[in-house]
Amino acid sequence: SINKKTKDIKLASIYRDTYVNIPGYGYDKINAAYFKDGYALALNTINTNFDLNINEYVTVNFDALCKVIDLLGGITLDITDAELKYVNGYTKELNKINGTNVEKMKSSGTQLVNGTHATAYARIRYTKGGDFKRAERQRIVVQKIFDTAKSTDPLTLINIVNEIFPQIYTNLDSFDMLDLAKDILSYKMAGQTGFPFEQTADYYKKVSYVFPTDLAANVTQLHKFLFDDDAYVPSSTVQGYSNEIKAILK
Repeated sequence: SINKKTKDIKLASIYRDTYVNIPGYGYDKINAAYFKDGYALALNTINTNFDLNINEYVTVNFDALCKVIDLLGGITLDITDAELKYVNGYTKELNKINGTNVEKMKSSGTQLVNGTHATAYARIRYTKGGDFKRAERQRIVVQKIFDTAKSTDPLTLINIVNEIFPQIYTNLDSFDMLDLAKDILSYKMAGQTGFPFEQTADYYKKVSYVFPTDLAANVTQLHKFLFDDDAYVPSSTVQGYSNEIKAILK
């Protein structure tokens, strides 16, 4: 969420296994919405289940993410011993996907990493914390990209936009993106979180999901986080979904 007046940026990761009602399909994991019908259904699902009105989107592939970080000169990450082997495993896979030949990382610790290693880090979900921790890693990478971009000269940012724009799917044009980029020094990361706030991971019909324990309460909290709305009352649609999910969790 980017507030152009206050220059505040707030970042929320929706856990991919979150149990939601996908319009036209019924209940499923939220990542199934994008798989079934791309960004249009993904946005519709987010808006319908969380009372949002998101119209703009950017879809970034692995190659674009790697290149953005490389064009920025890399980012600094603290790689643990447990993460190192997975970073190297995903590096090998990313080399195949992107047609690159990036070498493995030699050691753990805090260090400057390239785009391939950073993207590999963002994909890890097999350490303690599972997918919740992976979402956190993704937010760390976004934060690091933002921090690095703020100290980058405007000409480099323009070159990055021009280089990456052909590789992404978005309904923003290059002028929209440059309009955001030109004020980057004024923006600040005002908060980041995972969503749902209150959740439980459990099986339903032999499938593992992340259930919001009270969807309506989570949506109220989300609106407070994103928009500083302390008194948001969820729609009847969200209230209905919330009651149906509670019935499953009994």
